[in-house]
Amino acid sequence: MSLSNLSSAQLAQLIGLIKEKETLQARLEKVDAALQALESGKSVPKKRGRKPGRPASVKVGAPKGRRTKRLKAAMLKALSSAGSSGVTVKELATKLKVKPGNIFSWFYTTGKKIKGITKVGEAKYAYHG
Repeated sequence: MSLSNLSSAQLAQLIGLIKEKETLQARLEKVDAALQALESGKSVPKKRGRKPGRPASVKVGAPKGRRTKRLKAAMLKALSSAGSSGVTVKELATKLKVKPGNIFSWFYTTGKKIKGITKVGEAKYAYHG
């Protein structure tokens, strides 16, 4: 097999296989080390804590109540400035720097409690109040 005659798809497959081989070799080395530790009479440490690269759950920022009130005021301001034609969720998300999923969730939880908010079209809302 000549490396100069490989297509890009074959090269990508080869790279993937090499990466998989390296990860399997690293796991095998860990197992070998654990076996050697058992043979020598040492105890094998138990797995503890989080997986590497996974952040700890830390609550940062304002408490939930203040955050929703701030979003509510911003949402109502943006909706009322859009007028009766309304504004899309995507536009609201970019304007308020919030994920579109959070905007949808806001409409289905907090938004449905506010009189005057109506759905004008697909993913489009208006405020008449």
